[in-house]
Amino acid sequence: MNPGPIQHSYIDRLFTAFHISNRHIQQEMSVALKEMNLTGPQFFILYLLSTAGEMKSTELAEKLEVKPSAITVMIDRLLKNHFVSRLRDENDRRIVKLELTTVGREAFDKAKTKRREIFSRYLAYLDHDDVEQLVAIYEKLAAAIENYTEE
Repeated sequence: MNPGPIQHSYIDRLFTAFHISNRHIQQEMSVALKEMNLTGPQFFILYLLSTAGEMKSTELAEKLEVKPSAITVMIDRLLKNHFVSRLRDENDRRIVKLELTTVGREAFDKAKTKRREIFSRYLAYLDHDDVEQLVAIYEKLAAAIENYTEE
């Protein structure tokens, strides 16, 4: 489905509002994650591992849309901080997967709690119905984008 034309004023207003709110949220998240020895992409890796259980570094690179060489630095830091561990595949020892450690799970849960606190503080400026609408609209937009990019 190809969206119809959107008025430039809406695009400009949306860009400004998104930029301002996103900048503040990202800055706060960056500071909070840094205190936990994490970056945004590393937090996303912990998220992926928390949902998938274990993944190869090439799979993580694909999900983060980076080259495998770029993911190596992130993984090395996660290994150094004991957030992830390497597992060799029982059937094929050449295959190495990563999994979340107990320390990594705790760091992820702490970062997720902090993310919720930050978002809650900003969303508190809106009433409940506005928050519901905002979430529904973003979900609708995300689904449309996913469907459009998969075609």
